[in-house]
Amino acid sequence: MERRMSGVGALSLHKILCVGHVCVDMINICSSYPEEDSKIGTTTKTNRCLDQRWQRGGNASNNCTVLGLLGAKPTFFGTIADSPEKRFLLEDFAKFDVNTDYAVIHEGCDCPASCIILSAATGSRTIVHANKNLPEVSVEDFDKIDLSPFKWVHFEGRNVPNVTKMIDRIRQHNKNLRDGIPVTISVEIEKAKPELESLISLPDVLFVSKDYAMYKGYRSMQETLEKVQAQAFPKAVVICPWGEEGASASSSDGNLVHSPAFPPVQVIDTLGAGDTFNAATIFSLSSGRSLKDSITFGCRIAGLKVGVAGWEALRKFAMDGAFSLLENSVEKSNVISVA
Repeated sequence: MERRMSGVGALSLHKILCVGHVCVDMINICSSYPEEDSKIGTTTKTNRCLDQRWQRGGNASNNCTVLGLLGAKPTFFGTIADSPEKRFLLEDFAKFDVNTDYAVIHEGCDCPASCIILSAATGSRTIVHANKNLPEVSVEDFDKIDLSPFKWVHFEGRNVPNVTKMIDRIRQHNKNLRDGIPVTISVEIEKAKPELESLISLPDVLFVSKDYAMYKGYRSMQETLEKVQAQAFPKAVVICPWGEEGASASSSDGNLVHSPAFPPVQVIDTLGAGDTFNAATIFSLSSGRSLKDSITFGCRIAGLKVGVAGWEALRKFAMDGAFSLLENSVEKSNVISVA
């Protein structure tokens, strides 16, 4: 099994690096969630398949998509199988202005895939994911990246041993800087996996999902922030989105801020809503906005996302200038600093 870098181009405009997973999402949109042992077609009466589509998925991949729509010029760092799906993935990244020069291509592997059922009745999504044999990125792959153009590196919470070493590499990079801006590190803790707890103390900005909080027995955003802040990196910011209740965040000085959710008139597609919130919040923080304004911006963009199907519909908001209007409506405040 051969591994190769897909080429390294000029990265001067690519300020945010997202590290993690990409896969193919095979999406089935049904009138309602199907009953067990039932058959759903385009002409069935009690339930109907309204549409099917392929979509590029994966948390870090989705983060890049939203950042690209916002104009951040993101770079994706992860593995891609040298399979028939590779062309679809790379072309779709390019459609959203995502740089893939540092993607690691693995020969002899299958592309990870998710089979997804979206319920038109409720907007819910049910995901069945499989990754047969595609490896994760390694710290040796990460060592080939020139960190100097990047203002921010965001890690999807997975591949813990290698991510831990990658974060250490960034800390060393920041320590050795004579001039320039240190790289801000963020990590998403999403899934209910005990090994992710070791990542809590590492980043400057930590995103903690409601699923992980509930797994730990935390009953609210405030309790989650209090518990996690005690374990976090010194001066770290902890952010906790909580679905329809919005999001809250805290800093090491005890400052606690909150944003309500901004739901659409009708929930259409919740797939990628959390990734949208994280990416929009990162975009706002990296632009120098305050913590409160940034999570509010994240909630607003996530609200737009769940009101449309897929990413192409979200692109229209970007083309119409809605993202800029939202982003420019908040006041700049430099609240994120790297130790």
